[in-house]
Amino acid sequence: MSKTLSDIRVKIDKIDDKVHDLLMERASLVSSIAEAKRKSNLQMVQPAREAKMIRRLLARHSGPLPRQAVVRIWRELVGAVALLQTGLTVVVYADEHGNPHWDMAKDYFGSIVPMKKINSRAGAVGAVRNEDASFGVLPWPELDQNDAWWVHLFDQHSQKMSVICALPYGHHGSKTAQNLSHRSLVVSKFEFLPSDDDYTFLGLELSISISRTRIVERLSELGLHIVNLYSSKSSARPDYNAHLVEARGYIAPDSPLLDDIRQMFEGECRYCGVVGGYPAVPELDE
Repeated sequence: MSKTLSDIRVKIDKIDDKVHDLLMERASLVSSIAEAKRKSNLQMVQPAREAKMIRRLLARHSGPLPRQAVVRIWRELVGAVALLQTGLTVVVYADEHGNPHWDMAKDYFGSIVPMKKINSRAGAVGAVRNEDASFGVLPWPELDQNDAWWVHLFDQHSQKMSVICALPYGHHGSKTAQNLSHRSLVVSKFEFLPSDDDYTFLGLELSISISRTRIVERLSELGLHIVNLYSSKSSARPDYNAHLVEARGYIAPDSPLLDDIRQMFEGECRYCGVVGGYPAVPELDE
């Protein structure tokens, strides 16, 4: 072995020790924050804060280490320290056609956080509602379907569930982003909070006489930037269709905009509310 190669390896060993020391210090600080949150009854998990952290790291990143590796490393840190210490668990919807949601969930929550597969969308939602799980990972909404799982997020009276994150966490190019069958949403009783770069989901239950085109046109008149509109027919309420509006930007649950929407569809709107959203994360191919 050449002296130069030996010297480089010695330097790498020293760097590894420094990195390890910093990881242990970081874990200790996160533990202190978690304890302070418990005492103050603050929300333990904050995807908005985590998204800001990832954006900041990616903005300053350079060199040969792939951007995807940066995201994976920090997501693993969050899962191993913050989520594990609070005893949180995850259920992931899986069906007979394979399970892309499981891999995305592992990438986001890390390899240590307990995860369990469940073969029912309603079962996954129910596990979160009944507090058998802290998070549910469910398929991305379809454009048009019957009895969609996300309708369960409507008309909640207490301990509301909401969408808090979208997976994969940082996608690869626009083509992948448009492949909805390979994306997932994370549902939890934790609150969806603003991260300064977000998408919001609005839930609407409207008369079947109102077309999808009319919905987009009327919401656009109110200044909403509509990304997509997902619709579901209900076997329980055949006179109404449920709609999930994906809009650019953060909309607060008490926003006056919701009253404007109700007035716009007055007499034909059974439900209108924010059902969560997700923070945007930069593309990893940039």
